[in-house]
Amino acid sequence: MKRWREKFSEKWRVRFIDIWAMNSFSYAVALPIELVIAGMSWQEHVKVRAVALLLNTLVARPFGVWREFVFIKLGLSHHQHWFRLYLGDTLVFLSFQMPLYLGNMYLGGADSIEMLKAALTVSLIAGLLGRPYGMYLDWLTRKFLNTIPNVDKAVSQTSMVKS
Repeated sequence: MKRWREKFSEKWRVRFIDIWAMNSFSYAVALPIELVIAGMSWQEHVKVRAVALLLNTLVARPFGVWREFVFIKLGLSHHQHWFRLYLGDTLVFLSFQMPLYLGNMYLGGADSIEMLKAALTVSLIAGLLGRPYGMYLDWLTRKFLNTIPNVDKAVSQTSMVKS
């Protein structure tokens, strides 16, 4: 019984870290963009962030699972060259966030030209945000769960099986 409780508790802690990372990182990035660049009022900003809080909370764990899956499939661990990790996190960020973003734009009534422009912009931003977010998520995992990220565990187990 104790082992089940520990596993259950660990799953919830991982889920919490994913949710905290997604929401806190998103807020830190969105704050200057929405208030300084876009010129939104504090009231508008709070409304947008409230919606983002809900959406980010819903997609945080699926994003974490997707990241682990892609890193394992590509054989990436956090001990590799920074550029490989940069490419891996950028791929994960783009492949997960782009369909969500384009779906949101479609539902919001955007036309194909607007969606194309937005997709190109998000592609550029992904190159700036993917790896920093991955580093932040890994740091939180090490700091608060006192463990290495699941990707490193899985990649090391895979390499032991191949040996």
